[in-house]
Amino acid sequence: MSAIMGVKFVGSINNIVINRTMTPDERQAYKNLKDYDGGEYKVKSIERITEVLSKDNKYQIMQNSVLETNQDEIDDFLNYAQLVNFRHADFRPGLYVDKSAYESSYAKKVYFSSELEFIIELFISHHNIHGFADGNKRTALNVLIDLTNKLTKYYLKDILLIQDAQILYLEKRLTKQEFLKLIYNEVKVKLFISTMKCNLEHLIPRRNIEASDNNQIALQSDRRSGFNLTDLEKGQFFYDQLRKPVFQRDTNQWTVERLEKLIITFLDDGLIPAIILWESSDGEIYVIDGSHRISSLIAWVNSDYGKENQLSDSNHNAIEEYINDKIGSYNEIKASKNEKYKQVKQIIAKRSIAVQWVTGNYEKVKESFIRINEQGVVISEDEKELIENDSLDTSKLSRAILSHGLGQTSRDQSEKSLELFNRLFIPYFSFHLKNFPLAGSLNEDFVISRIYNFVKIVDSGEKLGIKDLEEKALNLLCFVQDELNINQQVYFYGATQKFKTNSFYGFMRFMSLLIENQDLLSQFVNNRREFEDYLVENERHIQEIARKKRQAKKAYDEVADYYKAVLEACSNEEFKNIQLRFPYLDFRENKHVSTKGKNILRKYEDNISKIPRCVRCGGFIDGREGETKSHSICTK
Repeated sequence: MSAIMGVKFVGSINNIVINRTMTPDERQAYKNLKDYDGGEYKVKSIERITEVLSKDNKYQIMQNSVLETNQDEIDDFLNYAQLVNFRHADFRPGLYVDKSAYESSYAKKVYFSSELEFIIELFISHHNIHGFADGNKRTALNVLIDLTNKLTKYYLKDILLIQDAQILYLEKRLTKQEFLKLIYNEVKVKLFISTMKCNLEHLIPRRNIEASDNNQIALQSDRRSGFNLTDLEKGQFFYDQLRKPVFQRDTNQWTVERLEKLIITFLDDGLIPAIILWESSDGEIYVIDGSHRISSLIAWVNSDYGKENQLSDSNHNAIEEYINDKIGSYNEIKASKNEKYKQVKQIIAKRSIAVQWVTGNYEKVKESFIRINEQGVVISEDEKELIENDSLDTSKLSRAILSHGLGQTSRDQSEKSLELFNRLFIPYFSFHLKNFPLAGSLNEDFVISRIYNFVKIVDSGEKLGIKDLEEKALNLLCFVQDELNINQQVYFYGATQKFKTNSFYGFMRFMSLLIENQDLLSQFVNNRREFEDYLVENERHIQEIARKKRQAKKAYDEVADYYKAVLEACSNEEFKNIQLRFPYLDFRENKHVSTKGKNILRKYEDNISKIPRCVRCGGFIDGREGETKSHSICTK
């Protein structure tokens, strides 16, 4: 038995986006319904429909609280449906023939206790009324897909089967119960949210450019002006030659929804901007701009949405199933003799993606990258600094650390850089599993900037070589995690459970000071409980310091000074000194006026209360609720 559970709407009806990208199957379904109205289409899914109906599949709807609606929401729906009809009607688009019947169909929402059940019943009811002058079947199907995709955690797998079932139901060759069974059979649960990021970093390897390429320019003749999808299959010469320079952004910023739209845009023969490439003196091809676009196509062609990136918390299996259901598997489409894939196969065979080439040496390439990104996606100061200083050991170590988590290889990788990665990011972030990594989640934006600034804090202007940098960074993290056994949730995750970059930078700087100053370390050990309790009670202060400095990386010295001031106040019980040192901070009682704010605070306090404390000093300690533990430094 497949459980179909009703879910709560995540937005009101007027938040529906009606200009989403259509899949090829959805577009074909609307064409089929139009052809049916013209007497040119006959149902093609009889065999599969018969198979589904013959099975003893049952669906169960989990009931929620009674649904509610009001006249404003009903009016929003009527306006929305009218706009959808404009897309499908061939004559008199948007003209209601029986507006009251359409209005009544939505008003019946109050009789349901499952939103999914209501959406499907709404779809079926639209076949029993003649709401619009034209395009009713196409409008009804469009509304079903919109509401299901946008307002529930489900999606519809085989749109063409549902479209054929529409026709059979209208011809009274299916009962309502059979129609319902066919629809629910195609309802699938999204195992992820469409805004989840895809980690495609591993699909194109990174390379350090040889120094010789600073004065060697590859020949410009006979360069290709484009490539097609078959060029992106693993084992093909073009794909095997692709590389990314070390300064290229990590290919992990696109969502599943954006990846899906790009593939559909390609198959619809829509506009895809050119990929900008550069050829090195040894013939390797570097992607200078468009790495997300080309990687998304590579992912679909090779059905790899993270499966080879074993260290990443990717969702390959869920994404693969979703894309294959919505668009189709590239390999299956290529091999299929099914008539419905005829047009798609023609596009795959004939269409190419345009290519533009950067000419000049490696320094010219870096300048081109900065110029391109300054005109488009905002390039951060850290990114610009990394590009301009990519030969420095701080940059090399930062890239080496991150490469361990993104399925990449680097000549600067070592056992110590792997240990640094593990200490910073393992176990991967999971609120539900109570995993709070030291440096946050790998799936967040610009993680390389966070690592780079951490490495610079470790270097502290000494301009250390990469081996000395590794050693110093490991000593710092071993001190923090093995000696002090800090609880990372307390220090780096706020009331909303989001990672606090400002606290991470400032705390690492503060820990460096403790290593250098034994008196300060003794103060910390002796006053740890009071120190950490103060930080928890005034959790917003770090953010206020960063806001004053405008950037997290510019605030870490000030945050470290704040930690020192709090520690001194705990030692001599002169807390007014903190106010004198930081007069711009809000020291008033933390009052949350809104209900939401109170709930966040209550949940934060509850989470903190479950964190174990050291049996010797009373400070928070890394561990699970109920554990009896002592800090290593307290037992010495």
